Amino acid sequence: DALRKDGVHKKITIPQIAVMGDQSSGKSSVLEAISGIQFPRGTGLVTRCATQITMSQGTEWLAELRAADEVRTVGVNEQADLTRHIEELTIKLCGDKGFCADKIIEIKLQAPDAPDLTIIDLPGIVRTHTAGQSEDVKEQVDGLLDRYLKQSRTIILAVIPSNVDIATVDIIERASKVDPSGERTIGVLTKPDLVDRGGESEVRNVLENRTKPLHQGYFMLKNKSQEQLKGTPLTPQEARDAELAYFATSEYAASNRVGVEVLRSALTNLLVSQIQKALPSMLEEVDFGGDF
Repeated sequence: DALRKDGVHKKITIPQIAVMGDQSSGKSSVLEAISGIQFPRGTGLVTRCATQITMSQGTEWLAELRAADEVRTVGVNEQADLTRHIEELTIKLCGDKGFCADKIIEIKLQAPDAPDLTIIDLPGIVRTHTAGQSEDVKEQVDGLLDRYLKQSRTIILAVIPSNVDIATVDIIERASKVDPSGERTIGVLTKPDLVDRGGESEVRNVLENRTKPLHQGYFMLKNKSQEQLKGTPLTPQEARDAELAYFATSEYAASNRVGVEVLRSALTNLLVSQIQKALPSMLEEVDFGGDF
């Protein structure tokens, strides 16, 4: 955090977690579960620039958003407005439908139960451009994702819907090219309630790291249902309780890798380990003016 405050992250890469996956893979739900922030949702390219969320513990919930030359502060009684602020700043940076690979929204979040994590939300993988989008948006998004994938200090949080064949998941293939041992890749399975009846055993094989194994393995989260999304917003604790209740009676009840609390703890431990491993070389790079 001190290095980021001094702007060192603009010269050298700093250990961080980057969330990646297909559009509609459940990335927003994963980010919301980890941070408690409700991110914009929708179809297509909702995330149109990188968003950095730096979380730390504080006595009261407080968020500060920065984009270009604008700073906005959101207090505990204005939490519901945070999504709107993200949407407005996205439009300011990228226009109504555009994509901007070189811009970033920075969110600093303090909360009593916040984990000490820095997470980068990246646009979902684009298959084809839609009306109003640049024809090269796919190449632009791929370029941005590749930039983070290739950073050896970045932890890849690969978000994967449980109801798709793991062998066809694009982000796992991309991650394996830059991290063949899986040392800095974590798989997060989402939407387990959408798995076809009878297909649960195949999903368990992935969750238990028998199919398409990663060194760091896989975790599973239960996304909010459409009913929960459309109804009265759940508090973070209510969402966690609902998730645990689902897993307690699910086909995955025996696993110790389900639920956001387990994932948050694993991410914190992995990020600390990554920082400890990278710190000596980072200090050398700072002394020599950065790794340009």
